[in-house]
Amino acid sequence: MYQIRHTAAKGLGVFATRNIPRGSRILSEKPVFLVKSEKDVYNAFRSLHEQDRNELMQLSVSSQRRSNLLGWAEGLWHASRQALSGGLVVARGDSQTKTRLPDLYSITEYPAVLNVFRNNNFDIGNGTQAIFKDICRLNHACIPNAQGNFNSNLDRFTIHALRPISEDEEITLSYLAEHGASRDARQHRLKSNYGFPCDCPACDSTTERGKLDEEARQKMQSRLHSYAQSVSEHDCPDQAAELEIMNQMIEMREEQGLAGRELATMCFSAAELAAKIGRRDVALKLANKGLRLDEDAVGTDNPIFEESQARVRAMAIV
Repeated sequence: MYQIRHTAAKGLGVFATRNIPRGSRILSEKPVFLVKSEKDVYNAFRSLHEQDRNELMQLSVSSQRRSNLLGWAEGLWHASRQALSGGLVVARGDSQTKTRLPDLYSITEYPAVLNVFRNNNFDIGNGTQAIFKDICRLNHACIPNAQGNFNSNLDRFTIHALRPISEDEEITLSYLAEHGASRDARQHRLKSNYGFPCDCPACDSTTERGKLDEEARQKMQSRLHSYAQSVSEHDCPDQAAELEIMNQMIEMREEQGLAGRELATMCFSAAELAAKIGRRDVALKLANKGLRLDEDAVGTDNPIFEESQARVRAMAIV
């Protein structure tokens, strides 16, 4: 269904090998390693087999994440801490382990490993970060065609198609939470956190589509600001007006091609508000839309979907 190959400007990427229908599960992958804290990353990395370590070190790294000086300081501190605790435990190819004291190589390797982790880890909940072999190859788009979520029933991270994906099309995720941020805000966060600017259609201000999308986001931010001011001045929220704005936000995102759990959550919140003010027909429509979006994004076997179904049942509209 997919293959990893070189892109024109992003290094490696993941591409569809056939047409993929909306809602399809594209990848289902177990983590290479899991950690609760960055201080555990290097030991988790060194416990892997050599081939797995080599493959992980080929993942993308942002040169802007940490200075070389700070990286060396972190590596030196780690090496000193390990020496005091009795050395590093290292896995061998025959599944046996041995202990070696830290040396100059571990001091230089440590910041490199940490940078790879910081640039590629996924938060899978409960304060746990994970690194994956293939999923970490997925590149960013502000309007992605896929989304990843952890499925605790399967103990795997899954990637689902948010819309139909054509053969040879690159499969993309959004590295950013979708909160209607402007192009400049998105670019700043991507450069700061990942070290690259985005050139996806939503960020291309030279096209009519890019200009219209950015104008729509700015108008929506202005509406939200005006509504917030009105609420603070009158200290009495107009729930009908709030529902109208939430519907406009949902429609704007749909028009721009956005889907996934963030949009589903917005639909559920709007449905709850509609049910509260007696708009049962609107609530039912929004709730069903949210369930469709959630099913596409996570699959029916994910506890997240079961929680969404329970949330809709609690509205007492079906």
